[in-house]
Amino acid sequence: MNKRISRTSTGVLLLQMLFQYAWLSHLRDTDSFYSVYVLCAFAGIFCMFDNARNPRELSRRTGVWLGVLSGLFSLATLLANYPLFQPVTSLLNLLNMALSLAGGFLITWNLLVCLASRLPLEPDSSERNHPGAFFWTVFGGIAAVNLLYLFFCCYPCIMAYDSFASFRQILGLAAYDNRMPYWFTRTIGFFFEIGCALFGEINAAVAFYTVFQVLFLSACFAYALLTLYQARVPRWFLGIAGFLYALLPYNLKFNVTIGKDVLFGVAGLLTITALYRILRGIGRSRIWNYVVFALGSLGFCLWRTNGWYAYLVTALVLLICLRRQYPRLLAVMAVLLVVCGSLLNPYFQAKDIAGTDYIEAIAIPFQQVAQVVANDRELSAQDEALLSESFDLELVKELYTPGHVDVIKYDALRNRAYFLEHLGEYFSLWLRLGLKYPGEYLTSWIDQTKGYWNSGYDVGVNDQGIAANELGIRQSGTDNLLSRLYAAAYRYVERPVILQFLKSSGFAAWVVVVCFLICALQGRREFLLSVPALVILAGLWFGTPVYAEFRYSYPVFITTPLLMGAALFGTKKRPAQPS
Repeated sequence: MNKRISRTSTGVLLLQMLFQYAWLSHLRDTDSFYSVYVLCAFAGIFCMFDNARNPRELSRRTGVWLGVLSGLFSLATLLANYPLFQPVTSLLNLLNMALSLAGGFLITWNLLVCLASRLPLEPDSSERNHPGAFFWTVFGGIAAVNLLYLFFCCYPCIMAYDSFASFRQILGLAAYDNRMPYWFTRTIGFFFEIGCALFGEINAAVAFYTVFQVLFLSACFAYALLTLYQARVPRWFLGIAGFLYALLPYNLKFNVTIGKDVLFGVAGLLTITALYRILRGIGRSRIWNYVVFALGSLGFCLWRTNGWYAYLVTALVLLICLRRQYPRLLAVMAVLLVVCGSLLNPYFQAKDIAGTDYIEAIAIPFQQVAQVVANDRELSAQDEALLSESFDLELVKELYTPGHVDVIKYDALRNRAYFLEHLGEYFSLWLRLGLKYPGEYLTSWIDQTKGYWNSGYDVGVNDQGIAANELGIRQSGTDNLLSRLYAAAYRYVERPVILQFLKSSGFAAWVVVVCFLICALQGRREFLLSVPALVILAGLWFGTPVYAEFRYSYPVFITTPLLMGAALFGTKKRPAQPS
């Protein structure tokens, strides 16, 4: 049964605009990127007038799902800004919350209705006869920009703080473990040792690895753009995506940053791109699509601890959706799961390599209990005694910081062994306190995760350089004409508030969700491309140690151009094709 969205009267349009204004007005004192809310509001109002001029027909199923997502978006913006509506018992604040919920819902609803009815857009009709020339031109351009930036602005690299642990292991100063992903460390070590043999100097050896990373990332970005090119995505979109990959300052910095999230993220992009090619039948040699898919999958599973689990979930979803049409793809994924699974815990046990620190996976429960303690909520004698066995409760009260759990995990947790031995008891305690103080748990979760589903925070984007270290890794030669020109260009992108959405992890997350939902409702297999990114996001929503760390969401950030290109352009539901 179809539901027709009829022409909207002027009075109804004005009422909608009033609600939308109320939403923006109540959020003006937000601690996040207000410009992203304004961008969403303008897009929603534009779509509202478009929907009014061009009545839509929606199936009941589509209308329900669009309504659910609209409600979730509106609720998310309200929850992320809960301090603006305190106290919630105030009648005025209750009215403001109701108006804000209605306004956020209408903005999202109008936007989604417009997208669901207009997408996919028609692909470009021009011939795409030179894929090889396109790939090498794009690869050369992106690589040249990044190599110039590396050697003239940040030689030998930018280094994430936790990557020093990998270099200590490579240099024999610490035993290998999987707290920094073991295979990520071994990948760095492979190129670092070649660099040492060639140049005999630690900074040159580090730069040798960084050059590999730049070339690898440039090839993956060029491969994604080539895929969109062959899918006949319009050139204007290719230009925007190319700018994001080649010239966006945040991408430039991460391309030369040694960190597990960078390699993991680009491996995810490579996997998703190859999957898109397989599903769409892109390329003359289909076997190469499977080869690239396998290589990307290996990196995705091995270069970060949670990659294998994300890949497992993706494989299960593909099994449910494609079990009849793509048996070869599913067979490849099954083999990769077995191979990568054996290279993780079984391999670590055989080689006596310390495995993953599972305390990392329970960051949210740590923070929720810590907030209850820090706010001096009443604890039973039994619960206080159990907590005191593992935690310094006075230190918890002193160190607790909303949105940052590491000080609790590493400083206030004084008896890690006891905690791990009594996990069941602590789990029961966590449940009891949650039932007793649900409000504390909710606000703690919001403060700990809002960077990955709200409008954005200026945290973890501008980091650059190499921290002081005992290894002798130092930056040099960064004060020159090119570095000054880059710094000036960076300011032009960094300062305008209208461009804040380009560094918003939450905005990227909602783009992924919308791409998934629109393609799924239209019966287009492209919705499967969003699954790995959604699994990564879910991990952040339930286990992040920092509320807004850009590098944690970098894998999502670099896949959005491909996901948007696949969602925006293409054809309606196609008959299944065998692999």
